[in-house]
Amino acid sequence: MRSGYILLLLSLTVATNTFGQDSTRPKRITDTTSQLKGIIVTASRIAESVNEVPSSVTLISRKEVEKQAQINNNLPYILMQKVPGISPSEEGQNNFIGKLRGRNFLVLIDGIPQSTPLRNGGRDLRTIDVSAIDHIEVINGASSMYGNGGAGGIINYITIRPEKNVPFSSSTYFNNSLNLVKPDETYGYNISQVFKGRTGGFDYVLQGKMAHSGVVRSSDGVVVSPFYGLGETRTYNALVKLGYDFSTNHRIEVMGNYFNSIQDSKYIGTKGNFGISPAIGVRGDTNILGGTPYNKTINVKYTGTFGKTEANVVAYFNDINSVFEAYNQIYSDHWGARFNMSTPVILPGNNHLQLIYGIDFLKDHTVQKDMADKLVTPDMNMNSIAPYLQSKFVLAQNWILKAGVRYENLLFKVSDFTKGNQLVPGATNTYDALVFNAGLRYNKCSYIQPFASFSQGFSIGDVGLVLRNGVSLNAINLAPVKVNNFELGVNGDVQRFRYEVTGYYNTSKKGTTFKEITPGNFDLTQLPQRIYGVEAVLGFKATDWLSVGSILSYMDGKEDTKNDGSYDGKMDNSIISPIKVGGNVNFKFTRQWDFSVQMTNIGGRNVFPKEVWNYGKYPISGYTLFDMYTSYKLRHVTFTFAINNLFNANYYPTHSEVRGATTEGRYYVKATGTVANLGIVVNL
Repeated sequence: MRSGYILLLLSLTVATNTFGQDSTRPKRITDTTSQLKGIIVTASRIAESVNEVPSSVTLISRKEVEKQAQINNNLPYILMQKVPGISPSEEGQNNFIGKLRGRNFLVLIDGIPQSTPLRNGGRDLRTIDVSAIDHIEVINGASSMYGNGGAGGIINYITIRPEKNVPFSSSTYFNNSLNLVKPDETYGYNISQVFKGRTGGFDYVLQGKMAHSGVVRSSDGVVVSPFYGLGETRTYNALVKLGYDFSTNHRIEVMGNYFNSIQDSKYIGTKGNFGISPAIGVRGDTNILGGTPYNKTINVKYTGTFGKTEANVVAYFNDINSVFEAYNQIYSDHWGARFNMSTPVILPGNNHLQLIYGIDFLKDHTVQKDMADKLVTPDMNMNSIAPYLQSKFVLAQNWILKAGVRYENLLFKVSDFTKGNQLVPGATNTYDALVFNAGLRYNKCSYIQPFASFSQGFSIGDVGLVLRNGVSLNAINLAPVKVNNFELGVNGDVQRFRYEVTGYYNTSKKGTTFKEITPGNFDLTQLPQRIYGVEAVLGFKATDWLSVGSILSYMDGKEDTKNDGSYDGKMDNSIISPIKVGGNVNFKFTRQWDFSVQMTNIGGRNVFPKEVWNYGKYPISGYTLFDMYTSYKLRHVTFTFAINNLFNANYYPTHSEVRGATTEGRYYVKATGTVANLGIVVNL
């Protein structure tokens, strides 16, 4: 341990870590312990305050994103810390079991879809680097506002924005990381640069990042199996955003982002033995480089005002390639356009009405191939046209009523496909979905703001997982699966105390569960499911120099195993996350010196007898993590030091135990031991 600390201190002369925050910078948004005053755009496709939304929304500010990135810059880990209802981080390349309130979520970058729901690759949370993100907006619970895939909610990464009246600013980030248990081969670095500014009607953001991670070692110093891991991975990211205001009422903006993350390990993974020994890394090599060879995202956005109507028009393109070590790869591209208008309507008295309406177009092409480019699934194409209407009533100034409807028309087409020696002919079918939402919030009193809502989301599911077995499109029911989400909550701000408590209940007639038949081959079952839970976010600013916060998430559910309305079966651990409790204590010793400690406890869940153990039914043991972060600012330079897994907890990530002995135990790996990050950021 001591040698690791010495190496880190010596490295301060040549490198340091990540993001700092200028305390004089205007704040657009607050963190999750004080989220009532934030401005969001994801929930209703218009800019509005969180206290105008009759549902649960989590906002993670840039300041908080930067801080968490110093501890662990893997986005799923950051989301686990700040979003109550999201699944625990898999601590690897994937988020295969990633759920929000037990359902699949839709990931966006500035409103552009990153998820690949036609063949879920589990890479959508890692499609952009943290240094390119301004803040994160999370809509908890089913939402259809952005189309297919939002059955559990929406996670929208909002990219960096230039500040007003600042023609030029520069932020340089340099970071080192090192495992303190056994430092050998574990050194990693991360360097990124951001330029941004606004002059006249023109504004710009330029971001670039390069990083290389070292070998991952567990709490006992042993090399963790690199199978789908993040060790020995090179990552690059480049963002360009250019905007021009033609006048106060008309603006055009172009954004492009490129992300690349490839693992090239000197180790190969062994087989794990559930409950006995984990899969570890042994010296060896493979020609297959797992990761994300590319994720390309581009959009062109126009915003304008015509009389009382505000218009927002976006055309976008996303192209992603995900490679799965020793298996295959997924290619997916999305072309689309969104036309969104907002018009106020005058009502008598202190009442207001705003109509949000428009139409979305999407072309989604997805295919899975092996490493020799032979088809694993047929080519899948989905074209979608979706008009929608959303209304927002403000009644007697303090009652906010929202209601809306969206109609989705889906044309689904698959190509011919050969499975073994059998030809499966292609087919074309049309499906549609009509989904509703309604919600009510009372926000007169800052100390208590109750809300209630009903919302529907939908997904046509992981179609490729079924079609790759040689099943014809005509042999399955691809009608969109609706999720009905009921929510009741209250939040408020009582002097130095802020809180949000939410209860939810969601149902689906075709929930999805898996069972491994042979190593790596899974059978899919769809049964009616009911999921319910409670979430809480608490924050207390005890003094000007001390604040504390906490999150809590509990969920459970039942499924109808006989499809007779009895709901007699327990839901597996790939869907139901164990109870999660998080807490943080933040000290501001001086204007320059910050210090904080955070804790995350993931509970255990053991509800299935040994004779039925399979994917999702192995027992979850749970774990407790502590992290530490401190920063010190000297004029334009901020020094940071953080330790992830402060007390070197010895545990298996939840995903390792969800997979258990399936696929010959290759996923059964231990988590990373104590890792320290030392860094510097220069703001000019």
